[in-house]
Amino acid sequence: MKILTFILLMISGIFHSQEVRSYGFENLPDKLEKPILIYMKTDWCSICKIQKYQMEKSLELRNLIDEKVYFITFNPEKHKESITFFGEDYNYISNGNSGIHELAVEISSNKKPVYPSWILIDKDGKILFRNEGLIDNQTLKLLINTSTALSLTIKKPSEN
Repeated sequence: MKILTFILLMISGIFHSQEVRSYGFENLPDKLEKPILIYMKTDWCSICKIQKYQMEKSLELRNLIDEKVYFITFNPEKHKESITFFGEDYNYISNGNSGIHELAVEISSNKKPVYPSWILIDKDGKILFRNEGLIDNQTLKLLINTSTALSLTIKKPSEN
């Protein structure tokens, strides 16, 4: 009986500790079915660590992210590979021992990345929402639900 209880506790802990499923830019499907939510962060950012902890606490938010958006965690200081995003190529810009990815500069407000940042992009590559700094789970849930509803109701004339 003790062994069964132990196994159940282990399984429960594994499911509750799972992180949000994250895509890489290279893993996005050719035909996007839902919006892209990019979480831009760095390893040295203490607010980014608070943001991650907040997200991991909410099973509802993690499930919503997995279901409604393509979620990408992007560290522009570490991601040194070339990225092709909506037909454009972006590269890492080295500055000696450090550097930054061109894509981070492109999608940031005023072309200056702030960490953490949240960028929501629709299926056509249009930025729908941008937030620099900590964002609470309720706002994230509202954002994801609203963006999904908008993408379902607004169709191109050729899709009717």
